[in-house]
Amino acid sequence: MTQDIQAAKRLILEYTAARDRALLGNETLQVCKKYMIKEHSYRGMSPFYDLKGPEALANVVWSPLKYAMPTLQRRPDIFFSGHHSLLESAGCWVVEMGNLIGDFTDDWLKIPATGKATYLPYATLYRVENDSIVETVEFLDIFAVITQAGLNPFLQNQSGGQMMSPGPKTHDGLIAGATEGFITAKTHTLTIDMLTELALSYTSPPDHMERFWHIDMNWFGPTGIGASLGFPGYRRGHTGPFEEYLETTEIHDWELAVSEGHFSAVMWWPCLTMRNKAGFMGVKPNNELAEMRVIDFYRRDDNKLAENWIFIDILHFLKQQGVDLLKEIGEKP
Repeated sequence: MTQDIQAAKRLILEYTAARDRALLGNETLQVCKKYMIKEHSYRGMSPFYDLKGPEALANVVWSPLKYAMPTLQRRPDIFFSGHHSLLESAGCWVVEMGNLIGDFTDDWLKIPATGKATYLPYATLYRVENDSIVETVEFLDIFAVITQAGLNPFLQNQSGGQMMSPGPKTHDGLIAGATEGFITAKTHTLTIDMLTELALSYTSPPDHMERFWHIDMNWFGPTGIGASLGFPGYRRGHTGPFEEYLETTEIHDWELAVSEGHFSAVMWWPCLTMRNKAGFMGVKPNNELAEMRVIDFYRRDDNKLAENWIFIDILHFLKQQGVDLLKEIGEKP
């Protein structure tokens, strides 16, 4: 049976609203059990990785976060749904992106509490079947919390700006209703065409940028890379350092591509396998192979892409190079 897209949206809206209201512990667990199958699969960022079943998700991810940040607000900026690659026979996914804002009053993942309002960028992809959540892929930018706690040893080497990424400039990222198919198809085709060309070398020469991107595009990268604006800023803050300091050894195919309206999301697990040949992000050069796991969100404006939000499991990327930030933070006196 093909999952109805609008019904899937309603399910996720009900789930997230119930999870937001639930107290930590049993209430959060019961919400997860209500909306997820027993065999639910969760793929998260380091240190969560693969979790099986709603109990693990509630007890490992959400209850500890709610304990550390008892005043926790979810601020979604993008929300839409679709079938993978526009194929109705493929999986139905609901995607959401935004920031969690919490009052950080107790330690979380060994990160010492700041006693201050703290933002945690998130990107979540839910696969829905038969009106139940069967799989979740979630990127929580934990590195952003580490940075706000003053414990990011590489902040001075970040090539882009450190900021809480805003939502779409057009303020239309929350798509609650249905969208005409031709609008979605145009967004999907542009996104895939751009990525197909990009994957040939993972460089962004001027002709590529001019064909696919508006000159005043916005690029919001993860903590460790940061945000860049316009072609010059994008080159200076992202693609220049990316091409200069990293050696790409393998380019992987994307696993998921979902589009609706003027928005699209693409997920790779992993996207690239690389070597840090010249001190990327301020980490010492090394010969270790490290993978980047990525979710990209895009907004199309007419015939070109205008905005891009990127989530990368940077803690995992660093850990594969021998830098375990959470462990180092936990060992500090």
